[in-house]
Amino acid sequence: MSVSSDNTDFVSPIEERVFYSRKLGSDPGLVLHGGGNTSVKNDEIDHTGSRIRVLRVKGSGSDLATITEKGFTGLRMNDMLSAMKIDKMSDQEMADFMKKSMVDPSEPSPSVESFLHAFIPDKFVDHSHSDAILSITNTPLSPDDIGKIFPNVLVIPYIPPGFKLARAILSRTQNMPEGTEGIILSKHGLFTFGKTGEESYNRHLKIVQVAETYILSKSGKDLFKKEFQEISGDAVLDIIPGIRGKLSAKHRKILRIENTGIARDISLSMEAQIFERQGPATPDMLIRTKYEYAYVDRPEHALEVIDKFAERYEKDYSEYVKGFPMHDPYPAAIVIRGFGVITAGISDKEALIVRDQFIHSMIVNSRARKLAGNAFISRKEAYEMEYWPLEEAKLKKAKPRFLQGTVSIVTGAANGIGLEAARKLSENGSIVVACDMDPATESVAKELQNSTGSVVFPYILDISDESGVTEMFRAVTMKFGAVDILFNNAGVLKSDSIENISMEELDFHYRVNSRGTFLMTREAFKVMKAQKIGGNIVFNISKNLTHPGPEMLSYGSSKAFAAQICHYVSKEGGPFGIRANIINPDKIFKGSKIWENGVLESRAKAKGQSVEEYKTQNLLRREVLPEHVANVLLSLVNEDIFGATTDAMIPVDGGIR
Repeated sequence: MSVSSDNTDFVSPIEERVFYSRKLGSDPGLVLHGGGNTSVKNDEIDHTGSRIRVLRVKGSGSDLATITEKGFTGLRMNDMLSAMKIDKMSDQEMADFMKKSMVDPSEPSPSVESFLHAFIPDKFVDHSHSDAILSITNTPLSPDDIGKIFPNVLVIPYIPPGFKLARAILSRTQNMPEGTEGIILSKHGLFTFGKTGEESYNRHLKIVQVAETYILSKSGKDLFKKEFQEISGDAVLDIIPGIRGKLSAKHRKILRIENTGIARDISLSMEAQIFERQGPATPDMLIRTKYEYAYVDRPEHALEVIDKFAERYEKDYSEYVKGFPMHDPYPAAIVIRGFGVITAGISDKEALIVRDQFIHSMIVNSRARKLAGNAFISRKEAYEMEYWPLEEAKLKKAKPRFLQGTVSIVTGAANGIGLEAARKLSENGSIVVACDMDPATESVAKELQNSTGSVVFPYILDISDESGVTEMFRAVTMKFGAVDILFNNAGVLKSDSIENISMEELDFHYRVNSRGTFLMTREAFKVMKAQKIGGNIVFNISKNLTHPGPEMLSYGSSKAFAAQICHYVSKEGGPFGIRANIINPDKIFKGSKIWENGVLESRAKAKGQSVEEYKTQNLLRREVLPEHVANVLLSLVNEDIFGATTDAMIPVDGGIR
């Protein structure tokens, strides 16, 4: 890490603030996923035309790595400095005070550490949760001992975030020795400051470099010592759905399964077993990672370990927490010896954040142990932080999409009904595995992901290929943990009179519509049964099942086979909460390739109709759209609507004449 020298001309202080904030936020050794905060003090013209001094500080929801000027919330400095005369504020009083001090109430809520930024007199302030700094402070070393490592730096013992911490900073900055370049908050991180953004940023790098040099001289480069033998992914694959089901007992979770690189190194080390109950790198992480993680010595012990973790959590909650409902008691991170690390969250992004925070915590703990031994905050302080009132208020406001935490598989997802089904599931928060033989599936998935904000995972697949289907379910399980929804939508259609049907044509329909549907269903059923949290399998069968038309024997009979699969899934899956239902659409033309190559025209001719008459020959005299089918699918998987329904058929056909 080297000191920066940027000869950049900035048109405003806020532009300079953005520039150096992004530099700070782009280093994962300093800032992770929305952590850290920065600020600048500047004169602005308010709505009355008056010039006022404003603190621009990172607002809630902003990420330093990508922050823009709009990511900084304005607070009136006169208001903030008047709080110097206040001795105590509760967290809620502090939040209310800052809200009333905002220049523009429509801006994001300011950082909870805004008072710290206001009380430091310098124009620019940077704050990070540097791994190197935490590696030194998360030890039994006293503030005086730590102070000897860092010249021109104040060291303050751990104080929980809030107004009390701001007051502690104030008392130290009012008598700060000349030449002081930073403040280290034990178990928390580093503050630096300066007249310019460059000065504050360079001080940050300089102090962190001192920390890294000290760590290297005392403990060397190695982080984890290999103690155990590797185990294969096959040894763990079968238990992953059970793990995911256990972790999803309160609400469904997405898993991140990492068994390469540093995650594998951690699982092979003795340190992973030692640090299980040592706490994370910083109290800020407790809200996501909890105080402990789960350590599994053998895959077959995983579910038992998870249950015992939940029991300990519930016991600690009853001892340390009052006035707030209990959080999910299951671990957010699991180490499986010899395999790797599994993290869980209500979304793929959340699971990714937990993974990164966990790995950085392991790095910090390993370094701290080699320096002087681990010493984190007490379990009582940790639970107070996890159930911090300001974070609890955020949780109450959070409104996840109703399929958040679920994984859906849609076959025939590149166009027509499958595309709209994938879109609706994705819009409602589900991770969607978009399966299709069409190579365009990759671009379709990318467009869906960009427009819906949910992960859409493309998978090129011939559903009639048994090995291909089993490999896809293996890949999905290893990527996300399991599956909750399967929409058996893919199908082929070629019409012909009975006397003209060849065996090749008959086999073609049965290979895709029957065999392919069976293979997808069988593998999904295995996973759902192993999860023990239920699931939904929905079949796109066709009106032809109940109202067969002429010249549709190959198509209709192969779809009838698929319908029978649904009935058996309902019977065998019911005791496990696995629901299976049928949608019977009719004449869905928009975006569908099934009607190409003259099929539409041939069917209209067989009915003695024009193409337009054929499209709208139902009772409602309207064209049935893919969106209609997709919305019925969305209702079927909604437990509040069809949670007590299985083995049902719903027509989406405009009414049969």
